Amino acid sequence: MEWLLPYGTALLLGSVHAFEADHVVAVTAFAVRRRHPLDGIRFGLRWAVGHGFVIVAAGALLTLAGVDAPESVVHVLERGVGVALIFLGFWTVAGARSLHAHGHTHVNGTRHAHLHSHLFGRGHDHGHGVTLVGMMHGLAGTAPVVALIPLAAAGSVTGGIAYLLLFAVGTAAGMALYGLVAGLIANRAVARSERLARILTRAAGVATITVGVFWLLR
Repeated sequence: MEWLLPYGTALLLGSVHAFEADHVVAVTAFAVRRRHPLDGIRFGLRWAVGHGFVIVAAGALLTLAGVDAPESVVHVLERGVGVALIFLGFWTVAGARSLHAHGHTHVNGTRHAHLHSHLFGRGHDHGHGVTLVGMMHGLAGTAPVVALIPLAAAGSVTGGIAYLLLFAVGTAAGMALYGLVAGLIANRAVARSERLARILTRAAGVATITVGVFWLLR
């Protein structure tokens, strides 16, 4: 049972890690522009796949080599995340102009409104984009995650890699939960009015730009 505390901690820390501001605004920027609340989960998981893959791969290499990521490299990666978030924020704000609510009525009389944005092509969900952003976040966050391994895995390489895997699983669970919430909020907004959906999308874009600027300046 000695493994329960460190690996349970890995899951918990991964879940909490998902809710860091830069992660949240990135997934929100994608989720608020989709037509179904479950799309938020999908974007959250796609971000987590990119993030988790890099964390596990880069973290395992650093653990096997017994070295830490150079601080200069970490700073460059963090600024890269900042630039990506600023671009994503402007993309989101621009996309708000093309949002349209399309409604349909079911046989039972229930009416639903779905959100569409045709700025970069009809039906294109940009899933690869959110995965790429997740990978960039993973690269920038690998060093601090790896720094926790000696405390959690008692210096074991196998234990360290297991810790990284469970951390990634926890992050995916946390981000899937957040993606669901973001998707539900976006869906409720568009159900009320197209104008409210556009305001929400612009707000998400501005928040993303703000966090990106913070990453560049910190």
